[in-house]
Amino acid sequence: MSCSIRSLLRITPSDRDRRLSAAECVARLPSRALRALRMATDVPGAAPRNLPPFFPLRDFLEQNGVSSSSMPKVRVIDVGAMFLDEAEEVWQPLQRRGHCASVVGFEPCAEECERLNASVNGLRKDEEGSASAEPSAAVAAAESTAFRFLPWALGDGQTGQFRKCSAAMTSSMLEPNLPLLRRFVQLEEVTTVVERSEMETRRLDDLLGDIPGKGVDYLKIDVQGFELAVLKGAQKALEETLVLHTEVEFVEMYERQPLFAEVDQFLRQNGFVFHRFSSLHGRPLKPLHFAANPLQPISQQLWADAVYVKDLWELQMSQEKLLKLALILHEVYHSYDVVLHVLQKYDPALGKQYLDRVLGTK
Repeated sequence: MSCSIRSLLRITPSDRDRRLSAAECVARLPSRALRALRMATDVPGAAPRNLPPFFPLRDFLEQNGVSSSSMPKVRVIDVGAMFLDEAEEVWQPLQRRGHCASVVGFEPCAEECERLNASVNGLRKDEEGSASAEPSAAVAAAESTAFRFLPWALGDGQTGQFRKCSAAMTSSMLEPNLPLLRRFVQLEEVTTVVERSEMETRRLDDLLGDIPGKGVDYLKIDVQGFELAVLKGAQKALEETLVLHTEVEFVEMYERQPLFAEVDQFLRQNGFVFHRFSSLHGRPLKPLHFAANPLQPISQQLWADAVYVKDLWELQMSQEKLLKLALILHEVYHSYDVVLHVLQKYDPALGKQYLDRVLGTK
């Protein structure tokens, strides 16, 4: 290890020597954890928007012969839908730009679900406020998005115990693995169970007929180790899902949880291809940490957000689904090479125009 790196490292005091206060834990959390813990305020701050793509895909498509009436809208389902204050949800660029037919969220923390439903007017005001920055047609389309947030835990239909944790975002149907978590800087402090309740999980497949959109094109899952149970209760929904964005873990942060390998195997068996990690997270293994940012990982990675695409290589799907897939991958992930692959399947001439636009030659 170089001298410059060594000079940045510090030793974490043992629990016997010093236990961080709750306030200190909050102050040292990275943005994702901090924004979740800031939810005590009744009026959250405006979340910074994700960086936009090179150009809006809707504009490109309409300029190259795809009529506005042929432009499909995406049905979004968000499992573990807690809003965090310092970043947009992954689907918000689509919704804000008028590409969503429906957004249905499931959040078993009742107070957080209430907050989600209270935020709907704010989402629509944001759409109205973006009129000067986006085409009026897109704004009008965005205003027609159907929202519904429900206080239910999804899973495989079994009854279990819901653990509400000291940081709401770490709450789970599984028990936090504290013997492992306390090996890392400031993980035990945000995963301590503060309340337990019996809860029957619901299968997404059983709910599709009763929710806006009655289906899903873009599925996001963030349920703290319970992902595989949610997926097993959603096999009918997965048949029509185009893009899946799910949190995965590489170590057993919750007791007896399936890890990334098991989730990946299940999704591949159901026709999905791994596309990318959209984020990757770790923590320092005690006692070492960086002085300037105690939570910055030194080497150990623990969890990530993984993105999967249905039938990526062959793309055996309708023209409408190809356009939906292109919209999600372009507007959310800026996956220009894969969008080119999708548009070439849709129309080779349109794919050539997209390539020229991405390269800046037209």
